[in-house]
Amino acid sequence: MNAKVKRIFLPLLVIAVLGYLLGWSSLLEVRTIEVTGIEGARTLTEKRVIKASGIRVGDKLARVSTGSVARALGKYPEIARVEINRKPLHAVEIGVTLRSIDVAIATTKGRFLLGDSTGVTFVEVSKAPRGIPVITGDRRFLKDGLDIYYSLPKKIKTRVDTIALPSSGSIAFSLRGGLTILWGSATDLEAKLTVLAALLEAPENKRARFIDIATPLTPTVR
Repeated sequence: MNAKVKRIFLPLLVIAVLGYLLGWSSLLEVRTIEVTGIEGARTLTEKRVIKASGIRVGDKLARVSTGSVARALGKYPEIARVEINRKPLHAVEIGVTLRSIDVAIATTKGRFLLGDSTGVTFVEVSKAPRGIPVITGDRRFLKDGLDIYYSLPKKIKTRVDTIALPSSGSIAFSLRGGLTILWGSATDLEAKLTVLAALLEAPENKRARFIDIATPLTPTVR
């Protein structure tokens, strides 16, 4: 075999061997499946994740698709993100990122749906966890309520106990300590934030129990 033929043939041979090892040989097949990131999960177990992922012992490592696994696990709303990590020579790690628990949405049956900051819910419980706002009312206005809530100054946001959504024009926040803020609609956000800050800073409002900024040009405090 002359030098020119070797230069052409050897790379092709290497590619063919690698292709065989990756796609067909048992030397690089899945023998161990690990799941990480589900500590504290409310709807998931390691066994459930592995079964739903579609990955099986004996599958070829090279054929494990992150996209297909993510789609398969998409039926569990508690999962925010999935990553696949192949570990030589025979292990696959399914890395799960859980949705955070940021809100509790009250149901008509006296229970609560736990959800993340975008309002995606993933589990129903009988009691809302402490320290997160409870949302009541019409879920059609959930996005408006959350948009307003996450725009609030931290010192106000951390005190919010309840977000009431009776209608699109009468969104209200009940704060720990006894203050209720009638926000109204989601319009005029910046103006309402400015007015609210000024009202809260005013010494005469330190003991206020109700602030109405639904119409920011004519707020009411009592």
